[in-house]
Amino acid sequence: MNSGLVSTRYAYALLDFAIESGEQEQVYARMKLLAHMFFEVPELKGAVQNPSIPAKEKKKIIVTACGGELPTSLDKMIELILENERENQLQFITQRFIDLYRKRFRIQAGKLITAVPIEEETKMRLMEKINLLIGNTLEIETVVDPDIIGGFILNLDDYRWDASVSGELERVRQSLKQ
Repeated sequence: MNSGLVSTRYAYALLDFAIESGEQEQVYARMKLLAHMFFEVPELKGAVQNPSIPAKEKKKIIVTACGGELPTSLDKMIELILENERENQLQFITQRFIDLYRKRFRIQAGKLITAVPIEEETKMRLMEKINLLIGNTLEIETVVDPDIIGGFILNLDDYRWDASVSGELERVRQSLKQ
């Protein structure tokens, strides 16, 4: 069976169950943490997919990767995934759940790159202005990259706003070349 189809079905089921249980925000936070752990700790995928590790141990590993005690809906879904031996799909289910949640609750994820750490107040003002333009709730990850010299770069899905000094210098260089 198509892994995209399987992960989508589980993700939809989890989202609907979490909303029905009133746990959607907690499940979303845990799934984001789990997705981050899959990215940061590549061995996690191997441990979860290892057939020699019993399901109870796999569940403990997953619960730990999710930050400890799970909301009931997520706990039951993890049990179902392990019972149906779909643990090889867990990383895909996690990512698909995040995508579906963001779509359902109109959350646009992005990355704000600055040359120096940005103050929380400045970040909030920028997010408010962008919120007015796009009409969605923003979920911004901030990254510091001194190579941009100054200003900022904002990535939202397929859009990129480059208001950095390095970007402006590159544009000037390109115009001089022509």
